[in-house]
Amino acid sequence: MPYLAVAVANGFLDVAKSAGEPVDPMKLQKLVYFGHGWHLGYGLGALSAEHAEAWRWGPVFPELYHAVKIWGSGPVLEPVRAFEVNDGRRRWSTPDLPSGENFTKKLVERVWEVYGHRSGPALSQLTHEPGGPWRVIRDRNPGKRDVVIPNPLIREHFARKLQANGGT
Repeated sequence: MPYLAVAVANGFLDVAKSAGEPVDPMKLQKLVYFGHGWHLGYGLGALSAEHAEAWRWGPVFPELYHAVKIWGSGPVLEPVRAFEVNDGRRRWSTPDLPSGENFTKKLVERVWEVYGHRSGPALSQLTHEPGGPWRVIRDRNPGKRDVVIPNPLIREHFARKLQANGGT
């Protein structure tokens, strides 16, 4: 079951807090994107219920962007909140990954282990690789803004990376 990008982001913030590492909005966006990509690449479907868009500095989940833009380029200092509507009631919430989602939490931890030491701009640069989903969408849509990066394109890219690394 896919989750709000904000819930996935809060999973990364929990791991980062345990590691004593600050995370700025750009880095958080890219971590969520890599988590989403690897989840798709493993054939487990979308991790985020929202689609990533090909923005100037890499893939961005718009709802997450709007939730963390208050932090500017500084560290995100508290869990990310989302506005939700349930049973006709509107309220703010702090979504998180369900406690029973062991694989998803392990994936978040593993993505942090692999990418967490990098800065937001360095992670952004990784998303710009030739043939990567962000680059393909930007090249197909010159001058257009906020074009969705289709999940099948992301899945194929990360599945190829898995295959190239022996499926691990």
